[in-house]
Amino acid sequence: MTSNVLRSRGSVIAAVVLAACASTAAAARAADEAAPAAAIKALEGTWATAPTDALDAKWVIKGETVEVTVNGMEYKGKLKVDEKAKPNSTLDIDLTEAPHDAKGKTAKAIYKLEGEKLTVAVAVPGGDRPKEFETSPDEVYLFELKKDNEKKG
Repeated sequence: MTSNVLRSRGSVIAAVVLAACASTAAAARAADEAAPAAAIKALEGTWATAPTDALDAKWVIKGETVEVTVNGMEYKGKLKVDEKAKPNSTLDIDLTEAPHDAKGKTAKAIYKLEGEKLTVAVAVPGGDRPKEFETSPDEVYLFELKKDNEKKG
């Protein structure tokens, strides 16, 4: 009888340990999912290049969606952010609408957010992620964007 009680207690202890592990794993998953949400939240809003920039660009970020207009060409997509990537935070834009053959491809980028300034180096759709915040003809475009805080009623 004593061995049955010990086995029973062992089962209860094992169940408690398994429940604790499952709870910890769920909390870790929730924290991992919250991190990109917080990173996207920090990027939300309307961002634009200065009128003197070579590229006339506007980025509108709402949740995981982004709409980008560059020199009159429009792109729309789903945004994935990894602010903890090293050496630079990364953006991936899965293009759902885009000119020419860019639709359906992913534009990979690196970014840095400094207050009201967002700098993005983005590869042409389907290209390799940039390593530096530099322009490379027909491969990488550099956007130096300022937050548009204008309220439109």
